[in-house]
Order: sequence, then structure tokens, then C-alpha cells
Amino acid sequence: MSNARRFAMMPGPKPLPLLGNSWRFALGVEPWRTLGLDKTLWHLKALAGSRGAAKVAKLFGHPDLVFPFSAEETARVYRREDPMPHRAVAPCLRHYKQELRKEFFGDEPGLIGVHGKPWSKFRSKVSRALAAPEAARSVVPTLDYVAEDFVKRMESILDENRELPENFLTELYKWALESVGAWALGTRLGCLEENEAEARAIIKCIHGFFHSVPELELSAPLWRLYPTSAYKTYVCALDAFRSLCLRRMTDKGVCAHIAQASGKRVATILALDLLLVGVDTTAAAAASTMHLLATNARAQRRLHDELDTNLATERVLTGRDLDRLPYLRACIKEALRMRPVILGNGRCIQSDAVISGYEVPKGSHVVFPHYILSNDERYFPSPQEYVPERWLRVTANVTSETNTEQIDGKPKDTLFKGATDMKEGPKEPSHEKAMSIWRKQRERGIHPFASLPFGFGKRMCIGKRFAEAELQLLLAKTFHKYEVLWRYGELTYSVTPTYVPNEPLRFTLRPRRKH
Repeated sequence: MSNARRFAMMPGPKPLPLLGNSWRFALGVEPWRTLGLDKTLWHLKALAGSRGAAKVAKLFGHPDLVFPFSAEETARVYRREDPMPHRAVAPCLRHYKQELRKEFFGDEPGLIGVHGKPWSKFRSKVSRALAAPEAARSVVPTLDYVAEDFVKRMESILDENRELPENFLTELYKWALESVGAWALGTRLGCLEENEAEARAIIKCIHGFFHSVPELELSAPLWRLYPTSAYKTYVCALDAFRSLCLRRMTDKGVCAHIAQASGKRVATILALDLLLVGVDTTAAAAASTMHLLATNARAQRRLHDELDTNLATERVLTGRDLDRLPYLRACIKEALRMRPVILGNGRCIQSDAVISGYEVPKGSHVVFPHYILSNDERYFPSPQEYVPERWLRVTANVTSETNTEQIDGKPKDTLFKGATDMKEGPKEPSHEKAMSIWRKQRERGIHPFASLPFGFGKRMCIGKRFAEAELQLLLAKTFHKYEVLWRYGELTYSVTPTYVPNEPLRFTLRPRRKH
């Protein structure tokens, strides 16, 4: 460490005596607002400057935070992490599992908010049923029914102008919850039914839970001093979710296999964790992808062409059907690059380290700001432009008469053109501009650590493949049936802690005229 700069020299807001830096978030003045952490990250990047890292020290109830604004440094930290990586603990969730409801959880902590041997032991019991590629592929037909039902529900809730209602994000929560229930618990929860009382109660709990998380987990932990309103809502929601998992688990879902091998309690705890991390994230990803496609007619045309050519419509879809939709997958990847549902992942380092040229003491929490890196010109040319072609494979098609480049089997010149009556929006890239961005991206390549919406390594999102299947099915069915239009201004986002739009998602769904 002799050549490294001292930790005290790392740029960052100066803490005050006794108050540290917690007062900044307590006052809630930009850029120090919990709901506006995207702005906080941009501010810290500006402080980091050419040195590439910034810190926020002396936060009440939290370790010092270090933000390396470099994909290269992110790779170095990830690749040297311990066999049992430590993530920041969610204090209130840990309190719920290890203190408040210890009689139920016992020594089975689940996957969220824990680390070390307890996390590793629990993960070993559930990883085979979740992480294997064939696990997610096997539930595609089940998820197909959920997606089909949701498309029918969208049609039923359109107004006279064929606009979706202001609470459409809540509808997406219902779809995501119904999807998790279908593949994890092996049952339909009834969230897409109009008058299902239990479903309404579940949705109310979801709203309460996700609105209480920022106050409890990201702000000063006043709940430790007295049971705040947010704390009561949080505990009530977790109790309801736990009861739901116990009552509705069947012998058909993924969790049923875990129950047979490790007992119903382990399967219930896993199901609870899947509900906590698999509903708001997938719903937010669907919302952002729909919006970016609705405001980019060129990309939506390409997706229509792919779906018209490759999507089976007369039968239930399978994993093989999704394999034939590379442009759809690229659309989702590009949306998660621009609007990742989680702004950053982190690790609590277990020994002193040098990060971005600074000495960082053991116990610090290193936050990898993927939202900043994936919107950084260094890694993605014209990062503000939605160009799904960045993510497609390039191959050469060489014959005696031609030597043309192809992107996932299509000549590149045709990939940037479309043939429907949708008009380009004023802010979307033209065909020529999109091709120019694609060329620059191809020359530069994509750094493997510049966009990590699902995390990396052993603590990568364990339900990644299931979430991807849910998204692909819903978006494929929606965009095959409709042209999705957006008639309003730019969306703004808040961190709740998922990165979600603030404005009503009033998409217009116009039935397509198939050619």
C-alpha cells in the first residue's frame, strides 16, 4: 500500500462533528435525497474526477461507503472477492428474521440481507433448483399463461382513448407477483382477477412494503428507537407474505422441490425472499423497456419484424421459442443498461485494500455504481440513445458474390430499417445515427463489468433466468399484438429502492395491422 493515497484523501462530502454526513440525507436537500440517489451518484462522480473514486463517510448506522467509478476497478474488486462474499446487511430485514420472528426462521436466514457461512449454507440448499438453466426453461409454459392473461387484462383496462390507467405500474406489480407465484409456489394467486379479495390484500402489502423500505433501510434507523409507522407497515407486510407462502405453496412449483429436499421451512423462507426481490424489480424492468420502445419507433419496428417472423402464436410457448428472439433480448438488455432497476451493487470488504489508488480500510462498503458506468460515454458511445443493436452478435456472411456483415443473421443495413407506418420521434436516433453508434460500440466492445443489472459472481441475482423469461414473454406478447405509443413527456425516476418511474405510465396500445 506504500504508493496508495490515504483514505482521508479520497474525495467526498465533509462530515460534521457528531452528525457525520447523515444530516445531509436527513434534510433531504439535493443531491442528498434518498429517493434521488441517481443524482447523488452523478454528484459523487463529479467529485471523484479523474481519480475515479469518491466516498461518503460517517453515516449513522452504516459503514463508510466507497464508490469506484471505473469498470476496470469494479472487475478487480469483484474478481478478488472472498469465497463467501459479504454484502451490506439490510438492518431491518435482519431484525425481522433474526430477532422479531426468530422462532420461525431459526438458523435459516435466507438469501437476502445475510452473508458468510449462514448465507452459503442456505444457498447450497436452493441453488440447484434455481440457478440451473433448465430450471427457468421448464417453467416457460407456465409463465406463458400468466403473460397471456395479463395482455387480456391490459385490453380490459384501456380507456376510450386506448390508454392504460394511471396506476399501470401497480398492474405490473400484479403481473410480476402472479408470475413468481406461478413458478415458485406452483399456484395462481389470482392477482389478475378483478374481485379477488386475497389478491387485493397482497397488493396492498406490496405497496406498503416497498414504500417503507427507503425509510427503514436507507435512512437513519429511527425504528431502532421506537416502532415508526413505516416499521409497523413493513412488519405487517412481511408477516402477510410469510403467511401467503405457507398457505399457497403446492407440490408443483420450484419451491416444492426444495421442500422435498430440505423441508418446508427452507422452501417458505426462499419463497418469501423471492417475493421481496422478484416483484418490484421485474415490474420496473418491464415498465422501462415498454417506455423506451414506445419512444423509439425504429427499435419497435425491428422488434415487430422479429416477432412477426419468429413468434409462435397458435400454441403455448417454450424456452426454444424464446431462443429465436435475439432482438427482444437485446431490447431488454439495452433498457437495463439505461435504466437498471438497482443503481448499484456492493461488497463489504473483509480486509484492507487499495481501490482506485486509495487505501480503503477493512469493513468499508464498496458500492459499484452500475447505473453510472452503464450510462458513461467511456463504455457506451452516445449512452443516452436507445440502440439495442449494441448487444447483438456480429457475424460475417461471405459468398463468392457478397461479403456482408450480419447481426444475428440479418444484413446490418436492413437491421436499421423498418417498414411500418410508425413515425420516428423527435428525440430518437435515426437509422443512420443508430448505425453509427453501433459501429462505434463494435469497435470499442462492451466491457463485461460496465453493465451488471443482475450483479456478478456468487451473489448474482439467483432468479435472473426466471426474471428474464417473465420479461421476454410479456414483452413478446404485448408488442406482437400492439404498437405501444407514448404521448407524454420524459419520465423521471426515484429510488424506492428499486429505480422506478414517477409519472403515470399511460401507454397507448394500438392494435397492429399485421402485414
